[in-house]
Amino acid sequence: MTSRVAVLFPGQGAYLPGVLAERLQYFPKAVEVLETVDAVAAEHGHEPVSPLLLERDAPAPEELLPHGSDRLDLAIYATNAAAFEVFAGIGQRADVLVGHSFGEFAALSAAGVVSVADVAHMACARAEAFQRAKPAEGGLVALDIPAWRAQHLIGLLDDPQLRLAIDNGPEQTVVSGPLDSLLKAEETATGLGFRATRLRAAYAFHNPLLYGAADLFRNATAGVELAEPRAAVFSPVLGRYVRTVADAREVIERNMVAPVRFYDALLALFRDGVRTFVEAGARQALTGMVRAALPPSAHAVPLLPSRGDVDRIVTSLTDVGMTVDWCPPVETAPSPSASTTADAPPRTAVHALASTAPEVPGAPGPQTVPSGRDRPHDRAKILAELADIYAEDLGFPAEMLTADIDLEADLGVDSVKQVALFQRVREQYGLSEPPSERRVRATTLEKIAELVEELRR
Repeated sequence: MTSRVAVLFPGQGAYLPGVLAERLQYFPKAVEVLETVDAVAAEHGHEPVSPLLLERDAPAPEELLPHGSDRLDLAIYATNAAAFEVFAGIGQRADVLVGHSFGEFAALSAAGVVSVADVAHMACARAEAFQRAKPAEGGLVALDIPAWRAQHLIGLLDDPQLRLAIDNGPEQTVVSGPLDSLLKAEETATGLGFRATRLRAAYAFHNPLLYGAADLFRNATAGVELAEPRAAVFSPVLGRYVRTVADAREVIERNMVAPVRFYDALLALFRDGVRTFVEAGARQALTGMVRAALPPSAHAVPLLPSRGDVDRIVTSLTDVGMTVDWCPPVETAPSPSASTTADAPPRTAVHALASTAPEVPGAPGPQTVPSGRDRPHDRAKILAELADIYAEDLGFPAEMLTADIDLEADLGVDSVKQVALFQRVREQYGLSEPPSERRVRATTLEKIAELVEELRR
């Protein structure tokens, strides 16, 4: 059987600030995706999404969630849709498309079932449904146990509001429910020796607790025009391929409340001859699930595991045996007069990216005179000490921890671990607790060193 390729679209949590910064300029269709999503966001009264994906210092998820999931959901969808255009733009094609939770909307749009603009409208309608329904405060907890053991745990707690929400694989199941129910589940799982991890989620997704919001969402999206898929789509919510408009409508209407059988979907695709799974979204959560769930003959590759250029994408795909014949097109620089025309149209963040020259390593920048603890020898000493602290805890060689490497985007260190590591830094230097937004932005040793200097003053 000929090896087939599946493209996976992640859902909640698949957001990385600035993930498209050095990549989008070569792919006009990906640029169109961001422009379309920005236009829809404006119609619904939201700020544009493109700066979140094009600026490295854009807000982290922790900063976006307290203000509502509207913009974060749009950013996740825009990343998925743009990543798929990048994948197609380097000459690749998918045999089947699969979405995980909210990522099912991206799979449907990639298959031509629904337009990019309509999915963006649907994401806004989804957020508005939550605001109107006001479901009980809840969330998700990941348990490092198979689904059958998670079901036993739920039965032991005898809590009707606690549900098995997502089956990701043989060693990861996600349960959802109200906050007090989740706390009981965490305590019980931990007491039994299982690891429980609270996920970043504002609601009890894939749980009947969201039926009120789901009804509002269904009514708001009833008029969205759908078409039969132009490519194969497998739905983990339906547990089968999406073949008709009615199937697609069912995916959309059940997305909030139905459990996600992702593990079953992976097994079905593997049986159908899929051996390469490409994650078309930020980070690499689904990539890890594929590797944990399927035999070694299945290859999993994240398209955007971290920030970087297009060469990183090409290398990742060729490393798993895919043939990629791509080189960046030669561009001519715009004439000076073109950029100074008085009646030139306003420029969006996307337009600005397309004409911004990449930074040249070692190029001189604005010069400032260091003073006090900003002196270069102090900074170098702090950076060396930080590298030793983080290397000891993370198990990486100290020389690998350069000043600009991103702990989360490049090394996969999650936010919980970063908080614990910064606590060690505070103890080392006797620092006070910084404002949370300052700590959240300190994801490189350079920024952590700046924060150390600031708090020591």
